Amino acid sequence: MNPRYDTPQPERRVRKKTAAKLSFVLIVILVLLAVLNPGKEDFGEYAVNNLEGTLGIELASGITDLVAQPLVESFTIRKNYILFSTFSIPDIQDGKTFIGDVKAKRKYLGLFKIVFIKL
Repeated sequence: MNPRYDTPQPERRVRKKTAAKLSFVLIVILVLLAVLNPGKEDFGEYAVNNLEGTLGIELASGITDLVAQPLVESFTIRKNYILFSTFSIPDIQDGKTFIGDVKAKRKYLGLFKIVFIKL
């Protein structure tokens, strides 16, 4: 056996500077999540853009601003959890109508005003 491996190794400790930096970064991320928590308006913009992709057509900006976005916002149910929000909207059964089964819901997780993840 090699005598070098018989000596006990000193315990590894997390350096205070590293822990402080990590804590600072974590706090900054949490504050950003709280400040940039998306609202119904942010989700409405995302949903209308997503709707254009679902329908396969591009809606005129006047239609999206005056009709589609307020319609989506009125159907949207938002639950605010301070750091993030969840959004529920009625599921569109076919791509030719805005009226879907009211009981069927699509749920999304919203972060940083621009990130929406389908749940």
